[in-house]
Amino acid sequence: MITLVELSNAVHKDLKLKENSLSEFAASQQIMRIRVPEVGKSATNFPLFFSRNQHDGSWVLSALSSFEPQQNLFVENGRWNAIYQPTSLQTFPFFLMQSPKHEKSYTIGINESSNVFSKDAGEAVFDDAGRPSQYLSKAKSLLEADIKNDLETYRFVSQVEALGLIKAIDLQLVFEDGRTQNIAGLCTIDEDKMQSLSNEQMITLNKSGYLVALHAMLLSIYQLNLLLRKHNECHTHDKITQLKIEVAKDRVAS
Repeated sequence: MITLVELSNAVHKDLKLKENSLSEFAASQQIMRIRVPEVGKSATNFPLFFSRNQHDGSWVLSALSSFEPQQNLFVENGRWNAIYQPTSLQTFPFFLMQSPKHEKSYTIGINESSNVFSKDAGEAVFDDAGRPSQYLSKAKSLLEADIKNDLETYRFVSQVEALGLIKAIDLQLVFEDGRTQNIAGLCTIDEDKMQSLSNEQMITLNKSGYLVALHAMLLSIYQLNLLLRKHNECHTHDKITQLKIEVAKDRVAS
């Protein structure tokens, strides 16, 4: 787990973002975290899933960008190539953290040891007057909005889990040479259970705005076909010939 320190225009006045560091980071993100307000836009490109946060076990919403670890098929030749870019990529390498000065406040934090930073060359984080760069200003606005978006995502996932709508699945890949690969740890919407909800439960989901997100997540599964095509275009000597989605037999979504 990374250690964050509060970003300061005094302490970090000479800090710069290395050239191409942001696109290099995006290119390594096989799984991108999203919030519930992003579900509709994200579903236009990516298959969306529930997964567990490795640090605290909480549910998070994720967009899958590749079948291979440390790869993002939507970064091509160092450029982002998708209709929508998740906020978690737009705000990197800046993060929300609890303010060390005010217990109930948040501030912008950075990982000082990250290799994306330099004091010698790159785009300055602050100008000579200590004002934030255009990139930092945009990231700050998005991070401030994420306080509300994280809370809304927690409410969404809590309600979906309470209704028993989260289903653990495995992605099974068959390659041209006969080799198989299993991707576990993903969960989706249990469509059968969703269809069996009472009218009252469906109305509650609709009033909260969550019904649209649930349908978007279900439809996003078809974006696995896009991932498969992109994989085969990128890995011409390691093509996938078949992709199966199966209910996970050895684990439950709990």
